[in-house]
Amino acid sequence: MARIVKGQVVALFAFDVGYEVSLERLSGMLATTPVQPLSRKKQTPTYMQYTKPPQILSLGLATGHFAVPGSIQATIFDFGAVSIAYRWPIGQGNEVSLEDLPQISADLYNLDLGHHAKEQAESLMRKIEPAIFRSRLSDLVEDYYLFIIEELDRPMSASELLASYRGLLARTLRFETTDLSRFQQDEALAQAISYYENDLALVDWNSAVIYDRDHEDTASVLELINVEMLEARYIDDQLDRKINEYGALVRKRIEWPIPLRTPYRQAIQDLSELRVESSLVNERVENALKLIGDLYLARLHSAAARRFYLHEWDRIISRKLEIISDFYQMLNDRVHTAQSQTLELIIVILILVELVLAFWH
Repeated sequence: MARIVKGQVVALFAFDVGYEVSLERLSGMLATTPVQPLSRKKQTPTYMQYTKPPQILSLGLATGHFAVPGSIQATIFDFGAVSIAYRWPIGQGNEVSLEDLPQISADLYNLDLGHHAKEQAESLMRKIEPAIFRSRLSDLVEDYYLFIIEELDRPMSASELLASYRGLLARTLRFETTDLSRFQQDEALAQAISYYENDLALVDWNSAVIYDRDHEDTASVLELINVEMLEARYIDDQLDRKINEYGALVRKRIEWPIPLRTPYRQAIQDLSELRVESSLVNERVENALKLIGDLYLARLHSAAARRFYLHEWDRIISRKLEIISDFYQMLNDRVHTAQSQTLELIIVILILVELVLAFWH
């Protein structure tokens, strides 16, 4: 059984903390460092970079979970999201066998770090609140786990690693210590991406195994897509709330329409703002990292997006935005119709009054 000489395990937790974060103001408040530009090792063009590089902030040590302490850091995105990352080294004098990975993954998942990560996010928000526009911590959280193998005790190609340790890698991805069926193994390992002979990324719905000395770009893209998933869920949740709220309003009739008055003024304004804000947030998230073409990181992002069903989330969100637009149009039409009918009634009454007065005289 091969042993891991150097590697790390990472637990990622994404939160929505507000509508927008001013990264310029943030960097003036705290000692942050921007995410490093993507390397050129996989022939990454210069335009395939973050439009606004997220800022990284150290939050201290993670102790008490593994034999050696790890670190906690926050990655802050301009579109109002924060990713809390827990990192523990493996190997480096405390070598771990590949056979230990499934147990490590199960132990990590069972730590249930989500509550602690939320406390970290709340504490961070208090520190950087002046840099957050419309600060509010959502109840939603999206977690993802990375198992990174940087160096083994003997050289091994990606195909050899996958062929020799297929069941073990699948169990690691699914946080299982018991052998999985062939069907489950095939499903867990379906999204396998390689660039060189000796690197491999296995992307599953809630975790990934990365076999690569230069893993930083791969880890960064997977962290970003975890945040994308959170934002998709957040937008969907907000739209659900508004559809339920304004669905009841749409069913309610105007009993006493008054000319030159808009009884749904606030609702129409809220719906208009919701449409614009949801579209803007979705656009900023999608444009955070420009990945175009059939290059390695673009294919990695596409593989993760398929695993996360992001395209299905986008379709659902688009449909709900259409419903919001229908509500907006319906309320507007109802108000205009009611006001027109009221004005017509007033005109008829004035004509009748004029006729009565004419007969009177």
